[in-house]
Amino acid sequence: MRALLTLFSCVLLATLTCLSNMVSAQEPFPTRPIRIVVTFPPGGGPDIMARIVAAKMSTNMGSSVVVDNRAGASGLIGAEHVAKSAPDGYTVMLATPAPMTIAGGSGRKLGYDPLKDFTAVGQGVLLTPILVVAPNAPYKTVADLIARAKAKPGALTFGSAGIGNSQHLAGELFNQMATVDTLHVPYTGTALGLSAVMTGQIDFYFSDPSAMPHIRSGKLRALAVSTLQRSAQLPDVPTVSESGLPGYEYSNWYGFVVPAKTPRAIIQRLNKEFTLVLKDAEVRDKLVAAGMDPAPSSPEELQNFLPKDQEKWGRVVRAANIKFD
Repeated sequence: MRALLTLFSCVLLATLTCLSNMVSAQEPFPTRPIRIVVTFPPGGGPDIMARIVAAKMSTNMGSSVVVDNRAGASGLIGAEHVAKSAPDGYTVMLATPAPMTIAGGSGRKLGYDPLKDFTAVGQGVLLTPILVVAPNAPYKTVADLIARAKAKPGALTFGSAGIGNSQHLAGELFNQMATVDTLHVPYTGTALGLSAVMTGQIDFYFSDPSAMPHIRSGKLRALAVSTLQRSAQLPDVPTVSESGLPGYEYSNWYGFVVPAKTPRAIIQRLNKEFTLVLKDAEVRDKLVAAGMDPAPSSPEELQNFLPKDQEKWGRVVRAANIKFD
């Protein structure tokens, strides 16, 4: 009899658990604000994109979607915060190479695993980075910049949004391919780095598209774009590859990830909402004007891409012998 009661209790518990899970799965989502965590300060490309997307997503879902800037350590602080957040869909990270694939390929000690502690929701945008200099800079082409760097080893400086940021590695890749020695100067965000270029504190910067307004106003000069194809927004600006450094390529991306173990149904709902926003004509126009090309994808596509991007940046880190700690 005792064995029978025990069996009955186990069956009852399993049934109640199953029913509880079914009820939970049917609960509406969202019932409170969704946070999009940006791991860099306001004013840079990730922040610009997140705010465009969040505004439209709030309207579409009839629920608040807010941007939460948690900057520091080239995105690592914000990424660790998200990795340790509840896997309930209410905390989403705007993923960029720095805290994800570069951090994962850097060999440094992290408080999270970029590939294991996150689950992909989907790709967001592809970007065309821009090599910018001050408007009165003496170099007019990439070839001029390389010639000046060769003539003055160690004298020229380039900036980035922090050690281990993709902008930093873009400069290191430039050094490697051009066989020059220029000094990296890290800042706490792209906005501060661009200000340093404008005021002549540093010589050049591989910027995200947040440089576009300064280029249009004449405060910065676009020396080249770093993708292999020219930008539709800057059709008269050559690529680095065609203007002095053949084969050079640095491209960038932003996507969306959530903490690992987030329920599949919630990931699919978030992917649906982000895709809907990124395909909206008004949103697309705003992103394109900011130098970003909407490129929504499935969760699987982004998840499969991340290890490949991590290996690519890992090679650059090892070649440059970058020390993070």
